[in-house]
Amino acid sequence: MVPTDDIAQWRVRVFSTLLPIVLVLGISAALPSIAVALRQGLWQVALMDVLAIAWIFAIWRLDRLPHTFRVLNFLAVLFMVAIGLMLAVGPVSLNYLMAPPIMAVILLGNRPGILTLALGAACIVGFGVNGYARLYVPGLETDALLSSLVVAINFSCVGALVTFAAGTLFKGLARSAQEARTAADAVNRLAFYDVLTGLPNRRLLMDRLTELAEGTRRSGALSAVLYVDIDNFKNVNDARGHAVGDQLLRQAAERLAAVAGSKACVARLGGDEFVVLLDDLGTDARAATARALALAEEIRGALCEKMIIEGQRYYATTSIGVAMTRASDAPAPVHDLLREADTAMYHAKARGRNGVALFEAGMLRDAERRLTLERDLGLALDHGELSLHLQLQVDGARRPIGAELLMRWRRKDGSSVPPDQFIPVAESSGLIVPMGEWVLREACMTWHALARAGHPLPLSINVSPMQFRQPDFVARVESILLETGAPPGQLVFEVTEGLLVDRRDRTIERMHELAALGIRISVDDFGTGYSSLAYLTRMPLYELKIDKGFIRDTPHDKDGTAIVQSILAMAGHLGLRVVAEGVETEAQAGYLARHGNASMQGFLFHRPMPLEDLLDHLRTLA
Repeated sequence: MVPTDDIAQWRVRVFSTLLPIVLVLGISAALPSIAVALRQGLWQVALMDVLAIAWIFAIWRLDRLPHTFRVLNFLAVLFMVAIGLMLAVGPVSLNYLMAPPIMAVILLGNRPGILTLALGAACIVGFGVNGYARLYVPGLETDALLSSLVVAINFSCVGALVTFAAGTLFKGLARSAQEARTAADAVNRLAFYDVLTGLPNRRLLMDRLTELAEGTRRSGALSAVLYVDIDNFKNVNDARGHAVGDQLLRQAAERLAAVAGSKACVARLGGDEFVVLLDDLGTDARAATARALALAEEIRGALCEKMIIEGQRYYATTSIGVAMTRASDAPAPVHDLLREADTAMYHAKARGRNGVALFEAGMLRDAERRLTLERDLGLALDHGELSLHLQLQVDGARRPIGAELLMRWRRKDGSSVPPDQFIPVAESSGLIVPMGEWVLREACMTWHALARAGHPLPLSINVSPMQFRQPDFVARVESILLETGAPPGQLVFEVTEGLLVDRRDRTIERMHELAALGIRISVDDFGTGYSSLAYLTRMPLYELKIDKGFIRDTPHDKDGTAIVQSILAMAGHLGLRVVAEGVETEAQAGYLARHGNASMQGFLFHRPMPLEDLLDHLRTLA
C-alpha cells in the first residue's frame, strides 16, 4: 500500500506541473474564443474566458497557498467555464463539465471526484428543468425533466467510468513511483550503510570525513577521528560462533551511537572496527583534544560494561586511537587522518589494550618502520637470511638432555634484528606460518645432524598460536616427518597457555592428534597465562617450562619462589618433566636441583649457538 503522504506529494507535484500547461492551453483557446464571442455579441462568454484565465493565473502564482484550497479554486474555474458554456452554447459544453471530476480525482482523491461528478449531474438536471440549458433529447422535446435526467444519467455513467479510470491510473503510477523510490533507497542503503549494524559504511564515512576536513579548513574549528577496535573479538567469534559475535557488534554499535550523540558520525569499517567523527570541537587545540580524549574514554567505559547475549554475560574491552584535524592551508588528506587514528589505536593495543592513545608523529614513523620490517622479513625467508641457533638444556648434573631451537635474523649487510622485534611482526603479518613450517623442517634436519655426530638430543620448537590453529597443521607436520624421516618422539612442540583461551576443546583435540603422531607437547612460559589443573589433566603433556620471570627472583623473592615450588610440586603429581628457563646464577641452579630436580636452560650453562658451534662444544664434553 502506498503511504498517504507520498500520494499527497505526488498530487502537489502533478498540480504544479499541470497549472502552467492549462494556462498556456487556456490562453491559446481563449483568445480566438473571445474574438468570436465579441463578434457574435456573446459578451458574457468573452467575460467568462477573461475571468477564467485571470483566475488560473492567480492560482498558479499563489503557490504558497494550501494545495487543497488552490485545487478547489481550480475546480471552480472549470465549473464556471463548463456551466457558462452550457448556458450559452448548449449540450456540446458537457465535454467541459467532464473535466472537474477527472481533475478532482487526480488532484484530491476518489471521494472529491465522485462529489464533483454528482455536482455536475445535479447542475445538468437543475439548469435543464428550469430551461436555462437546452438539453433536449430527440423524442422528449416536450418533457424537460425527463430529457435532463437522461442527459444527467449518461453524463454520470461516462463520467464515473472516466473518473474511476483516471483515479486507478493515478494510484498505479504513484505506487510504481513509490516502489521505484523504495528500490532506490534500498540500493542507496546497501551502498552507504552497513547491513549488520545500520551504521554508515566505509564509503559514506570517507564522504563525511572529507566534509569534516574541509569544514576545519574553512572555519578553523578542529575535529577528531576516533578509531575504535574491540579487543580479542575474534576469540568471541571462534568460541561462541558468528551469531553471538554479530549480536555483540550490534550492541557495541548501539552504545557507540548513544555515547557519541546525534551530531557525531559513527561508522563501521568492517569486522570489529568502528570510526567516530567529532565535528566542531573549537579552535583551541588543547581544549579540542581534551574533549576528544574525554569522549574516547567515555566510549571505552561504555563498551566495557557487560553485554547480555542469549542469556550469557560478555565483556568487551576496547582500544581507541584519536587523531585531530589540523587547521592549516594544507590539511592532511582524509586517508591520512584515518591512518593516523588507526596507528594510534594499534599503539593503544601495544600498551596492553583497553586504552586510548592520541596520535603523535613518532607513531607513524614506528608504523612505517614496522611495515618495512615486515617487507624485509618476507624477503629474508626467501633469501636465506634466517637461521637457527640451539640452546642446550641440562639436568641437575649439568649434562645435556635436549636443546631449544631459536630463530635468528642476520641481514646480508651483517646487521642483526633481535627476535623480540621480528617475531611480533611475523605473528601480526601471518609470516609466522611459513616461518614455522621452515623451522620444523630445519629442526628435523638438525636432529639428523646431531644424531650422525652421536648426540641425538630431543629438540624443542616454539609453535605460534596462529600456526597451531591452521586447519592443515597436523597434516603438514606429518608430511614433513615423512619427508625428512625424523623420529616424532625427538621433537617437543612448545605452545603457550594462551592457546586454551579460545576453542579449548578443539585445541586439546589437536594436541592429542599430534601426540598420536609421537610429538611431545610442552607448555611454554607456564604460570603467566591460563593455568587450570582441570584442563592440564586433559592434555597429553610431556613438559612444563617455568617462565624466566619466576626464576629471576628465585630463591630470594618469597612470592616468586612459592610459585616455582607450586609448579614443581604440581608437575611431580602429574608426572611431567619441568624445564626452568633463564637460569643465570648458581643460587637459582642450586635451588632447582634441590627442589624437584628440574631440567634447566639459561646463560649460566650455555648460550644459543649455531649447529656447528654446538657440535664442537658437544665434542669437548664427550
